[in-house]
Amino acid sequence: MSEPLKSVHVRLSPQAHRVLSAIADIEEKENAELARLMLEELLLGRVHTLMLAAESYKRLGFSGISGDLKGPASEGGS
Repeated sequence: MSEPLKSVHVRLSPQAHRVLSAIADIEEKENAELARLMLEELLLGRVHTLMLAAESYKRLGFSGISGDLKGPASEGGS
C-alpha cells in the first residue's frame, strides 16, 4: 500500500499556469495531478543528480561538511 500524499500549495505565474493548463488538456489530466507529477519528477531527478555528485566527490577524496580536502585536489594545488 502506498503512503498517503502530502498537500502542498503553490502559486504560479499566469504564463506558467497557462502552460500547465495546456499540457494538462493535452494529457487529459487535472492541473493539480499534472503539477504533482511534474514536481515529483523534478524533485526526485534533482536529488538523484545530487546523490551522484556526492558519490563522485567522495570517490575523488573530498569529504566533510567543512570542506576538508583529502584527495588529489589537496595535493600540490596552487
